[in-house]
Formats: sequence, structure tokens, C-alpha cells
Amino acid sequence: MRRILATAFSLFVPVIVATEVARADDTPPAARAESGAAPERHGSAYVDPLGFLMFGPRVGADTGGAQLTGGLYGRWFDPGLLGRSLFLKDGDRFAFSYGVGTRGRYYFGAGHGGFHLGAGAEYLHVRVENAPALVVTTSAYLVPYGEVGYRFAFERFYAGAAAVLGYAARLSGKVDNLPGGNNASSYQANNESSVYGSVGLELGVFF
Repeated sequence: MRRILATAFSLFVPVIVATEVARADDTPPAARAESGAAPERHGSAYVDPLGFLMFGPRVGADTGGAQLTGGLYGRWFDPGLLGRSLFLKDGDRFAFSYGVGTRGRYYFGAGHGGFHLGAGAEYLHVRVENAPALVVTTSAYLVPYGEVGYRFAFERFYAGAAAVLGYAARLSGKVDNLPGGNNASSYQANNESSVYGSVGLELGVFF
């Protein structure tokens, strides 16, 4: 898990920093002086492609005032490489698994950009099928978390990164037979609640 987190940071941090430096260097002095007041922004919509390396890609939207925002998002859990390494064993595969979450953020700068702190919670529904045993394990988790990050705001678009620390609390779990199976009674859904860390990369548009 540490190697995956380190790889993810090494992928997006240099790119974002280099982009921000180039943007600052290319801005004429007069324009810099006139840009002291942050533009009025009501919210944003985004995608998180880094989720393919973590716990699945996300899409979502935030809205709010100059510094405080709230939002909703959805996650397709199946493709996340880190999620696969933690949830799947030999013979397992994901059936459709998803997450829905809400979050709030406080931006220390105006215009929904710059350094921010946030907190949120996500409901995660996971189905793992084992074809050889013909059983499926269905689990539900509640995942409260805190985050810290930075958003580079451009005219209409932005790129932002955040580090997340939370606790995945298992709410329920059951094992059922797949069609043709009769082994469910021999399995049990183990308690897999745990602390977890993640990173996110958001590419979005302001509105």
C-alpha cells in the first residue's frame, strides 16, 4: 500500500507544480496586479482519474460560498488497484461495487482555490464473487475521513490533490450462494474494519 501511495504522489505532484509555475511565469505583470480579487465561483464539478490506482474513480460536484463548500460524489469501486489488493483473494472478483459520499471543505483562500482542509463520509457497497466456490460476499462500510490538499485554480478549470485519512467501519456482511452453489454455510464474512490512507487527484471545471 505504501508503494502505491508513493507512486501516486510521484505521478501528479511534479506535473501540477510545473503547471502552476508555468502559469505564474506567463502572466503579464499588469494582469497579476488586476487579479488580486478572486473571481466569484459558486461551485465545481470534477473527476478523479487517480482512483484507478486507489479505490476506484470518482465523479462529483461541490457548491458553496467563497471559502466553505459542500458536495456529493459517486465512486465505481471495481477498477481500483489498491482496493483489489486489499479485498480480493485467489479466485475472487468484484461484482458491481460502488460508493456514495458527501464532504465539506474550507478553503483558506477565496475563489475555491489554494490550500484547504475537509471532512466527509462515504457509504461503500462491495460484492465479491468466488467462482470456484460459487459464493458471493456482500459487505457494507461507513467510511468517515479527514483530508488536506491544495487546488490550483485557472480561469475555468482546476487541478487539485488531496491526502485522505479515514476509518472503514464495516456495517454488515453476508455470504450467499451463486446459482448452482451450496457452500455459503461454510463461509463467513469476516470483520475487516480498518484505518486507511488514500490520495486523490481532481480535474474539474468551475461554475
